[in-house]
Amino acid sequence: MKSGFKWAVVLVGAHLAIGALPANAQQYPTRPIEDSVWASAGGGTDLVNRLIAKAMEKELGGKINVVNRTGGGGGVAMDHVWSQPHDGYSWLGASEAMQNTAVMGFHPSKTKDWRWYMVAGAPASVAVRANSPYKTIDDLVKAAQANPGKVNVSHCPIGCVFHLKWIALADAAKMKVNYVPYEGSAPAMVAALSGEADAVISSISEQAEYIKAGRLRTLGMVEMAPFEFAGQGSIPAIGAKFPDIAKMPARQWLGFAVPADTPKAVTDRIDAAFVKAMQDGDLKKIAHDRYLNLFGAYGDESMKILSAMESAVSWKLQELGVAKISPEKLGIAKP
Repeated sequence: MKSGFKWAVVLVGAHLAIGALPANAQQYPTRPIEDSVWASAGGGTDLVNRLIAKAMEKELGGKINVVNRTGGGGGVAMDHVWSQPHDGYSWLGASEAMQNTAVMGFHPSKTKDWRWYMVAGAPASVAVRANSPYKTIDDLVKAAQANPGKVNVSHCPIGCVFHLKWIALADAAKMKVNYVPYEGSAPAMVAALSGEADAVISSISEQAEYIKAGRLRTLGMVEMAPFEFAGQGSIPAIGAKFPDIAKMPARQWLGFAVPADTPKAVTDRIDAAFVKAMQDGDLKKIAHDRYLNLFGAYGDESMKILSAMESAVSWKLQELGVAKISPEKLGIAKP
């Protein structure tokens, strides 16, 4: 079956299913909801989805089953949810990785095709091993400027949010480094600890235990605001010195989504439960313990944030020669 025909069948089937929705959607939910998380169990996306699902069960009065459907850069979970009736009973456990699935060819839907619920995320930190000669971000930037392509910076895979945030910093500081991608942030941090990389960029949440143990030393947040690290004090915002990093609106976020054409009576129920669940004590405590910022964005607010992110990320991936499908062909506007 040709791919174009396949997706036409999926889309038509989904819309036919929508037409079969009961008139009493206001009574939603009347059966268990399934949340298909694109990432593996134990990671940040999985953790946040399980936390928000538990909190929202209290508000919705129904069971939410979290299931991990990994593979295809998120396409497996997106395909599954998209092929189900768009009735609010199939959620997508999502993250910032969903904003590049269209240009990477993982799934044909774009940001506008979903309704997003942004729960939490961790800001980005640049860190070096404890005995690094780079004591400040200025030291690292000056070394990279003086020796173009000689300073090694490790990060998660090409095109991931932290790779893109370092590109934003490199552009803002007018420096050129040697990018060293790894399969995830964990091996990227090990590379910095072992000396294979001069610095690593990943989330403060991922770096936290290494920082507290004195093995990594953060040089600053690749953000516009400082970060209050319990027991360590305030970590400065690199954006104060290099404000042009804001031109790349990439950020880590973790949460869920439903198809945009889910009936309004259903999304109204989800919206209300989401707002209340964001005040859940367990969610707040674990977010604090894991160094996550709580967002609570949904509807028009999340669409504005993530559409801008999709635009910036998609065109940057095209510029890097990584995108599989041109964002222009997909109708994604240039930032």
